[in-house]
This record gives sequence, C-alpha cells and structure tokens, in this order.
Amino acid sequence: MPQLTATEYRIQAIDQNNRPAQRYITAVSIFAARERARSLAKTQGWKKTSVDKKKSYSYRVLRGSTQIDGVQSAYSKAEVTAALEKLGFKVKNVRRFYDIRFAASSEEVVTFIGTSAKLLEQKLPYNEILQIMSGHVRDKNLRSALKAIIRDLKEGVDSRDAFLRQGKVIGHDTALMLGIASKSGDMKAIFESVARFVERQADFRKGLMSSMILPAVTSLALVGALVFYIMYLLPKMVEMLKPMMGATPPLTAFTMQVSDILKDNLVLILVAFGAALGSFYAYILSTNGRVWFDKWVVRLPYIGRILKNTSSELFCRVLGILYTSGENIDAIQHAAESSRNRFLEKQIRTIAIPTMLKYGTEFWKSMEMVGFFPDMIISRFRTAGETGSVKVTAVQLADYYEMENRYAMKNLVNIIEVAVSMVIMVSMVFLTLLSSETATIKIEPRHDQQPKMTAQPDTIIDLRDK
Repeated sequence: MPQLTATEYRIQAIDQNNRPAQRYITAVSIFAARERARSLAKTQGWKKTSVDKKKSYSYRVLRGSTQIDGVQSAYSKAEVTAALEKLGFKVKNVRRFYDIRFAASSEEVVTFIGTSAKLLEQKLPYNEILQIMSGHVRDKNLRSALKAIIRDLKEGVDSRDAFLRQGKVIGHDTALMLGIASKSGDMKAIFESVARFVERQADFRKGLMSSMILPAVTSLALVGALVFYIMYLLPKMVEMLKPMMGATPPLTAFTMQVSDILKDNLVLILVAFGAALGSFYAYILSTNGRVWFDKWVVRLPYIGRILKNTSSELFCRVLGILYTSGENIDAIQHAAESSRNRFLEKQIRTIAIPTMLKYGTEFWKSMEMVGFFPDMIISRFRTAGETGSVKVTAVQLADYYEMENRYAMKNLVNIIEVAVSMVIMVSMVFLTLLSSETATIKIEPRHDQQPKMTAQPDTIIDLRDK
C-alpha cells in the first residue's frame, strides 16, 4: 500500500463577528482538508469557507544585473510575487513548479545513514557530514535531497521540517526519525538504529515482492491459456465438427456456454471489473478506507499475522529509537505513524494517548485498550513499566518479531508455491478432461448423403446391362 504524504493547507473563512479567520492544517488529500474545514466551520460557526493547498513556485528575479532562480512554497502565485518585490527584487517570471521526484534506493539510504553514524563517531560536525555525503552518494535523487536539506538548514529551517520535506525521497518515517535524531543528544545511536530500521523495511518489501512475482506471472500465464482455449480454440473446433457431431458432451456444452457469455459481454465485464477495482483502490486510498482496510487485512489467515507482526515490530523499533522519559507521548505517536497500519495509528491517537493524558493510564494498559497488539507485547510492556525499562523492552520485542517474521516469510513462500502448484494442477486436469471429452465426440454420417452413395452404383450397373 502506498504511503500517503501529508500536505499543508490553509483554511480561510468569515467568523460569527464577520471577521476573517484563518487556520493552517496538514492533510493527506484535498478531500480530507475540506472535510476538516467543514468540521471547523461547524464547530466555530464559520461561513464562506475556502481551502487552499500549499504549492511550489519557481521564480526568476533580478537584483541589479544578477539573475537569481529559485523555488518558493506559497498558496498562490501572487503571494510569491509580492514577497519577492517586497525584498527588492525585480520579478521576471513566477510559474508553477512541479516537484517530480522518485524515492531513492533503500541501499543508498542505508549506506548514507550508516556512513553518517560512523562519521558522527569521529566527532565530525553534522553540517560537514551532510556536505561530504551530498558529494559522494550515487543516487541522484538522494543527492538532490541532501543538498535541499543543507540549503534549508542554512536558511534557518528546523531540522525536523527540513528532513520531512524530503520524505518522498528518503521515506516519511526515515525523514521523521532523522529529523528528531539531529536534535537529540545521541545522534550516533539513533542513526545506527534508523539504518537497521530502513534495512529491515527494505528486506520485508523485497521478500514480499519476491514471493509474489512467481505466483503473479504463473497465474497470468494460466489465465491467458484458459481464455485462449475457451474463447478461441474450443469454439473453432466445435464449429468445424458441428455438422457431423451428435450430442454435445456436458463439459464441452458448459464450456461453450461460458465462452458465449464471455464473448457477448466481454466489454461489460471488463468495464465492471475495472470500475470495481478502481473504486476499491480509491476507497482504500482515502483516510477512512485505509483505516478499514488495515483493520481487516491483519485478520487474513497467515498473511494477516505476518502483517500484524510487522506493524508491531515497526512500532516497537521506532519506540525503542525515540523513547525518552521526557517525550514518551511524542515517541508513541511517531511509533504509531511508522507502523504502516492506519488502524493502529488511529487507535493510538484516539484511545491510548488521550487515556494516558486525561486519566493517567499506564502505558501497558493503554496499549491493551488499543486492541491490536499480541498478548506478549502487553505482558512485556507491563513488566517494563514496573522496572522502568520500556526502551530496552521495545528493542527486544522488535528483534524478536524481526526474527519471527524472517521464518514466517520463508514459510509463506513455500505456502504460495504449493497453492500455485495446486491451481496449476486443477487447471491442467480441467483442460485434460475437456480435451479428452472433445476427442470422444461421436461423429455421425449425414443422412442427406446416403441416397447418393447407394444410387451411384445402381446407375452404373443399369448402363452396363443395356
């Protein structure tokens, strides 16, 4: 499932006293931002509400005879022009800038973070480390992201925000943790943990993709062979034998009916299938749809358990990286965001954290109220809360679920291979039965040809007698 990136939006409205009101929010889509605006308008009594998305604009200005090009984020082109003119620049042009970037390879990100951790161990300044890495990384997307981070830090942007702006390239979760690490007192330890976290995520995606490629290719080839046989080869064969064929065998007759249905309604079936698939995908991309999907996908047999353990591992891994006695609420929130399960994130945000803040509920009890984690995690966190070792326990739990998922992924590959073999076997049995039945079709002679065959010799004999 793709990671949804939050974007900044500006809500403008008129309040109950006919005065302008303005709020800034972040949302994953314009629809979510408008829904938030409607909620605020209903609560605050606003009217004439409008929602504007923050966009990027490229500009070209002159200061004296020097030409300067750059990119600026704003809510409109007019805002960029006004800001540049206020700074004394002569604006030549301002146009919409489309930031088309691709994610950097996970290997390059792991190398960058691991090397940065080693350079931090040698007491090099962090700004100098970024300068060194921006000139040595091979991935052009990562290189441009590091240069953008350096530029933002020079302009006084908060380090966390500077990294989060490059979330599309290095990953939202990774950017968040690197931004927090750059403000912490133990950057080296956090960088090493983040490198392991990114490597683990890459291994999981690679294992999942490798286990699904063979079934996908095999299934596609099998479906293609069945469709070709049912819709083209078998009808041609039956059409050729139909004038001399007696009763059609039952399996052949059923297959021909299916073939006729597919031929007559092929366009409608494809349109309906595409519409259903597109609607489902659009729904799970929405906020509520993603929460619903993540809630039920973990209940699937075997695969659901792997996904649930993976989310639990990521939660514990990030919690172990970020947890401190002073900022545990923020650490729990960030760990939930990094779990890649929006249902868990919602439960943490709406149940666990409010009960901890409002009623002083213990950490392990609030985790139990979430209704997501396995019993072992609840039990270990309960003990950790009594001994004050939540950080160490979170790392231990993450290591345990990492090891368990490695074996589970290997077993999943074996299960998928057996399932694909079963499907292939059933399909081959079906095609064999159909072919055998077609070969046993009884050919009957045509009745209109019989008189000609008997009359021809009689005519010859009569002529010889004469």
